[in-house]
Amino acid sequence: MILNAGLCELIGSIIGDGNIYDKRPYYVEITGHPREDLLYFGQLLEIIKKELSYDAKIKNISGAIRIRINNKTFVNYLKTIGIPSGKGKFKKVRVPDRIIKKSGKYLISCIRGIFDTDGCVFFDKRKTYKNPYIRITLHMFNGKLLFQISKILNDLGIKNTIPINEQFLYINGKDNVKKFLKTIGFHNHRHIKKINSICPDILLPQ
Repeated sequence: MILNAGLCELIGSIIGDGNIYDKRPYYVEITGHPREDLLYFGQLLEIIKKELSYDAKIKNISGAIRIRINNKTFVNYLKTIGIPSGKGKFKKVRVPDRIIKKSGKYLISCIRGIFDTDGCVFFDKRKTYKNPYIRITLHMFNGKLLFQISKILNDLGIKNTIPINEQFLYINGKDNVKKFLKTIGFHNHRHIKKINSICPDILLPQ
């Protein structure tokens, strides 16, 4: 399997909101919001088709949309590059060394996939701020992964903070969000729509 930008973005989405099942039947599943993530999941289907030659489907199960990739070869590949399987995945997963060593567009694509699935755009509307204050937030119960992502962002010149509880990563304020959008960006329309609703001046041309 050849590692490229499309495959790295798919791996990022699996790190963010996916899981691996390595017992028969072998499959990878990505979960999202039934309305807000629907367009983005359509993009993931295209990546899966192109990179894995697999026709996945979007299904609505228990109030969430899911993409299931029934592909034992892909399951084994993910495990080979260090993506863990099962219930403990979310506390053990890291950005694979193979992608970090590739750097450039491969690493950026992986980080984008993580933020597209597990990130959130937030506007703080407290009276403390003259105008709504924008933040991009990543909430994970995996401090080591958050610090790994934080270092990657810092290396890309994107300032970020992690509070003492080590469950959130914040990219604060217009300037830092602009840098994120220019360097990494979003492919998930949910985030783009939210920014456009309150702060369209910082969006780059699509």
